Amino acid sequence: MEQAARPLQRLYHWAVELQRDESPPLWTGKLFNNELVFRPKPFYIQGALIGALLVFLVFAAIGRLRNRWRVRAWHHTYAKALESEFAQVGTESGHAVAPLVWNGADEACLFATGRRGVSTLHATLSLRPRHDPLLWTVQHLYDIFALPAVPWCGPDRLTLTLTLPSTPRINGATFAIIDKTELRAMRHDRFDMKFARVLDSENASEMRGLDARFAIASESGDATDRWLGEIGTRGDKQRARLGVAERLHGPGGRFFVSLLYTDQPAREPTSGAVPESERMERLELTMRVPRTASEANASLPLLALVLDIADALAQTSAGRSDILLLRPETYTALKKTRAQVSQELSERHAREDRAEAAGAEEEERRRAQREKFEKLTPTEQARRKDLAKRRAQRKAQMTQAKRS
Repeated sequence: MEQAARPLQRLYHWAVELQRDESPPLWTGKLFNNELVFRPKPFYIQGALIGALLVFLVFAAIGRLRNRWRVRAWHHTYAKALESEFAQVGTESGHAVAPLVWNGADEACLFATGRRGVSTLHATLSLRPRHDPLLWTVQHLYDIFALPAVPWCGPDRLTLTLTLPSTPRINGATFAIIDKTELRAMRHDRFDMKFARVLDSENASEMRGLDARFAIASESGDATDRWLGEIGTRGDKQRARLGVAERLHGPGGRFFVSLLYTDQPAREPTSGAVPESERMERLELTMRVPRTASEANASLPLLALVLDIADALAQTSAGRSDILLLRPETYTALKKTRAQVSQELSERHAREDRAEAAGAEEEERRRAQREKFEKLTPTEQARRKDLAKRRAQRKAQMTQAKRS
């Protein structure tokens, strides 16, 4: 114990000696007839704290500028591309390039609307916290020692979320194409991905014209055939119609992380099942953020791909095309699955409500008992406490006797 206290004692004596500094003053002055003397040595700790604060502020400013500069090329390229597709890009008008909406220094969003087949588009940028060296360090240490399923400090990501019109509806199956290196993170703690099953057969991707680095997750084999064509040469015509494999094998494929189509929320609903009329079909394209203008231009085919898929879904729902039309029995199976999941969510929510109500009733009963007990005389309170103590002792003795 004494050995552990010695460093603290030395630190205390050192702080006391600093306050007793008798070295020549650095500055002397007078204020309201008071003699002032400044010796920097007693303010050693304060100076160190101010220096650390200044270093933190410098790092924060540099990190903030780095994040904004990192997305500059992508922002200019994609804003102009979206302006050619949507009637409105950004939330403000009168700008040569629609400005990003920043949420702090590591998150930004670009909004677009006014296109047939697409209700809204949100381009969400999730960047590393370069502006916060403390958080940066904590994230790296957590990822190194905790090894989470989804790394806390991931790479810079861009997610294009296309919300499709509520009417007419496709009610299609959940379908996803995922880079295999991101498969675990994509499936972790996501409600919508529970509807899809990863095709784990050998050469499942190659047989449908995709590179081996891609994984396919689908809710129905029929949906897989519509998106990627049938296995072998029989599906070449369908693959050429939609063009998914062609775009992923192009220059933009190196930025690709995942493509998801679903009508289910990403997070499991906490208030029961979502009514069918409130389910929003959406396309999600997740990609790595291009750093330069040439990389941004190379990734534009991925943007064109999701817009073409949105057009194909709109034409299918309107009955003008059968490019993504599923068989009637597939639609029946999908509706049955969603009805079962909705029933399970409703039952779980009802059980939680009943448990919460029972807990509230029990708390109210205990509160009433406490109020009633406080109104008793001190003698009666002591008698009841003694009675409760003896009951607890008898109960403990009976329990011990049963065990023996």
